[in-house]
Amino acid sequence: MRSWPAALVLAGAMFLVLFDSLAVATALPAIGAELGLSTARLQWVITLYSLSIGGFLVLGGRVCDLWGRRRLIAASLALTAAGLLLSGVASGLAPLLLGRVMQGVGAAFAIPATLASAATLFPDEPWRSRVFAIVAAAANTAGVAGAVGGGLVTSYLGWRWVFLVVAPVAALAALAALLVLPPDRPPSRREPLDLVGAVLATGGLLAVIFGASRIGEVGPRPVDVATVVVGLLMIGALVWWERRVPYPLIKPAVVRSRRLVASCLAFGAHSAAYAAVVVVGSLLLQDTYRLSAAQAGLVLAPVLLGALASAAVAGVLVRRYGSRPVVTTALLLGAVALAVVAVSAGAALWLLVVCLAAWGLTAGPIYVALTRECVGDAAPADRGMASALFESTTHIGGAVSIAVYLTMLSAGAAYATTQLVGAAVAAAAVLTTLLVLPLGD
Repeated sequence: MRSWPAALVLAGAMFLVLFDSLAVATALPAIGAELGLSTARLQWVITLYSLSIGGFLVLGGRVCDLWGRRRLIAASLALTAAGLLLSGVASGLAPLLLGRVMQGVGAAFAIPATLASAATLFPDEPWRSRVFAIVAAAANTAGVAGAVGGGLVTSYLGWRWVFLVVAPVAALAALAALLVLPPDRPPSRREPLDLVGAVLATGGLLAVIFGASRIGEVGPRPVDVATVVVGLLMIGALVWWERRVPYPLIKPAVVRSRRLVASCLAFGAHSAAYAAVVVVGSLLLQDTYRLSAAQAGLVLAPVLLGALASAAVAGVLVRRYGSRPVVTTALLLGAVALAVVAVSAGAALWLLVVCLAAWGLTAGPIYVALTRECVGDAAPADRGMASALFESTTHIGGAVSIAVYLTMLSAGAAYATTQLVGAAVAAAAVLTTLLVLPLGD
């Protein structure tokens, strides 16, 4: 296997399935104007994509382990390309939403397959941490490129080209995955897919993420609270079911890993802090500094740029100092940066930008080190599921934290208080990481 071509294919897969996550947001006004859609209906273009990723990640992780990583990456990219094409030629809301669901499911299957492949194809240093750094850089680049490129493409070519430009590239990437990545090793034995577990996991995640998102948008209405409760009950039923089925969707050995538990807790806390930085920060910039939504996005851009820059050097830091020192230091510095953002609300805008950039610089090492620990520690046959559980924490942590923050703001809490809660969550994750994450490889 040629290392650099394989690493670039994995990075390309991550980039392509995440590019439109932010690019489409910039095209929403143009989509609404052409198709005659209200703002409320337009939000489903974003919501269904996010729900599809969060809801289908666990199923994608198990399919990855059962079916094979290379084939799943290629199939996911092909599904993404088809979804992009359908969205690009959509004449109404229904085909547009179907295309977005296809893109979200493609991402939900591609992400665990990509991370599992990175750990399996590159078992030794320095390539292991190097590849995780490349994949993290690709994910962050997708966010920056989508936010910037989406606006440019929409302005000069039209909103349809936000989808149509990426579709052939995704199709070519699917072919490259089949040509460059080595064939998957056949499993020692064929295991059936736990369909009941798949329904409980997918339904439970969808309900929790959707309900929490709605609470954040419109407040704690009984129907949305009930949706979250139903989702939690389904996840509880999943735990009960997995202990009794001979071939569980989530193997008990996977969730008994201290590295996985610590990584998921830390990443979930980091996602909550990210929501305090971006979501609450955007509201702060628009309300306190009287910026437009577009101007607030530009001020927040250093967060993504900092994450991109720090991901590039994160592999070197992890190899030199180890994952636990890197993660705890980055979480602590991120908590301090967020606390400074909170207490300096209303101060000079340049100070806020500096603090945001500082917080972004802590994000890259956290992602690289935690993925290396979580995915690398799993048995080769379970790395897809480990990747899926890890990535699920960012969707659950983000949705729940946003619901909490927006509920606090609606109740009259100050922006500073809300962001300090995010900083406290990140600081608490420092302690859990020190207590749970083992030291050394």
